[in-house]
Amino acid sequence: MKKNIKEIIAWALVLVILVGTPIIIMYYSHTNNHTQKRMIHLTGVASQGVWTEDEVEAADLTFKTFKRANIVLTQGEEVIFRFTSADVTHTFYAPEIGLGPIVVEAGHYYDIPFTPKLTGKFTYYCTVFCGHCHNFMRGNIVVLTSEQAANRSLAASITMDTIRPTCCAPYRELTDGTNLPFLKRGKLLFLDNGCYTCHGDSGKGGVYNPNYVNRTIPDLITLAKKLKIGDKQEADSLIKILETGTELDKLNDNPPFASYCRFYAQYNSISTKIKDGAPIVLKADSLSFNPPLTMPSWSANLSKRDINSIIAYFISIYNWDND
Repeated sequence: MKKNIKEIIAWALVLVILVGTPIIIMYYSHTNNHTQKRMIHLTGVASQGVWTEDEVEAADLTFKTFKRANIVLTQGEEVIFRFTSADVTHTFYAPEIGLGPIVVEAGHYYDIPFTPKLTGKFTYYCTVFCGHCHNFMRGNIVVLTSEQAANRSLAASITMDTIRPTCCAPYRELTDGTNLPFLKRGKLLFLDNGCYTCHGDSGKGGVYNPNYVNRTIPDLITLAKKLKIGDKQEADSLIKILETGTELDKLNDNPPFASYCRFYAQYNSISTKIKDGAPIVLKADSLSFNPPLTMPSWSANLSKRDINSIIAYFISIYNWDND
């Protein structure tokens, strides 16, 4: 009996050695591969609208401002991106260099090996709506040639951060103010929610959306014309209607001006798009990556009056003299 037990123990030890040794070797090989490569730690912070390389502790989220990550790589360099989230689910997406989208859930680490092949300056994005500051979660990935990386002064000039450095922070007038003028509230909402990061400063458009069929995001400064408003008098009339909160559908039977029905159809389309979002946009190259910038749903963040104030603001700044 004792002999049988000894034989069983001996065979068990042999089995452990045979199975365990390759696992240990593979583990240490994997660990060593990681330690030999540069590790880039990136944490998503929704409350500030940043991916950051700073160390993030839960206690710091209220009091500390985190620096937006400006990532510098060398062509052919093997690195490991370690992604985590300080709060909610994010995605990390740098489509022009083939990185992501990587879904990053809070409480988990995601190690992603990456070797850049292209050189240049590229933008990374968060592509899942992660809250009030979602639109701010962008930054640069700069990939240098080995010659550029060796030239410190040249590398410094190339890698200068061109992404707006300001973290998301609610405008004091929006959060603390009372009885804000209707048009001013529309302007502040446009700024506060980071709408300008897609539609451009003052709604002038021109923001590049990689692989988007129209190349850049539409402007908003021509919104009055897109709404089929005929002239400034009609525009002023509509602003007053929107400010008073009049139910627009009730005016169809007795329109305040000749082109009102055309306006109302366009208004419905635009306000619905703001509420529901547009998660899919047409691709310039149907076989290539998805454009990173899409219209999120703002129904949980903006009331009907908020949406109307934004629309009214852009109606108000249209330059009728250029018609």
